[in-house]
Amino acid sequence: MHYSGKQVRKLSSKRKKITKWDLFKVFLTSFFMQAVWNFRSLISIGFSICFFPVIGKLCDSPEAKKDFFQRHLKFFNAHPYFASFALGVSIRLEEMRSEGQAQMPETVDRLKEMLVSPLGAVGDRLFWVTIKPACLLTGMVGILIAPTVTARLITLAITFLIYNIPHFYYRYQGIIEGYNHPFDIHNFISQQRFEVLRKMFVYLFSISLTALVILFIYHLFQLKLPHMLFFLASVFYTYIFMKISHNFYLVTLGSFIFFLFAAILFL
Repeated sequence: MHYSGKQVRKLSSKRKKITKWDLFKVFLTSFFMQAVWNFRSLISIGFSICFFPVIGKLCDSPEAKKDFFQRHLKFFNAHPYFASFALGVSIRLEEMRSEGQAQMPETVDRLKEMLVSPLGAVGDRLFWVTIKPACLLTGMVGILIAPTVTARLITLAITFLIYNIPHFYYRYQGIIEGYNHPFDIHNFISQQRFEVLRKMFVYLFSISLTALVILFIYHLFQLKLPHMLFFLASVFYTYIFMKISHNFYLVTLGSFIFFLFAAILFL
């Protein structure tokens, strides 16, 4: 359903039932979005749970609540952090429906369907492909360099902050922007908006990877000859195992067992 700018302003000018405190409670509830997965509708159950803080203001009867959840328990999937944009959009449109806009349920379904692909693509590229690997590698290097247990704990805390500052920000900001701009949400989830942040973590990943390689080479040349031969044999064993099995998890488990017994017997 397409709305003109004049219609959008008219719809948005009505008194809103949902407050910022309500949206903050939705933000807190969104951390449980992945608590329930299923093969039929993926994260729709967790997505629907996020409406609990506002359902009382959107529906005034048990039948209305039943209809509400039947709408939102349909198929839905997106990056769990960026699904907050769809949450904000859904809350605002459901609020408009409760104010008498009869076509809102159909609009909610269509907008959610349109948001599945962009929210998944942008979120996966930003967090799973870039931010998470960069933070893991940075934390690993920090722990290797840290001389004491206290320094390692501080390193872990800093790594946690580096990852979760953008995570918490977009999880909350997505709800706010989706609620305030339900019909223009595509302007807030383009790849270009997050490109500067993505490049920052790409640089962080490159620096951490370089530092890890330098540390690896340094420690490698500190090894004694028997340890060096054991390391080379382990690499060769893992390579052959991978060629035979073609199963990453089986190779990981087999390599771990091999290294564990070899360490007990020879080291």
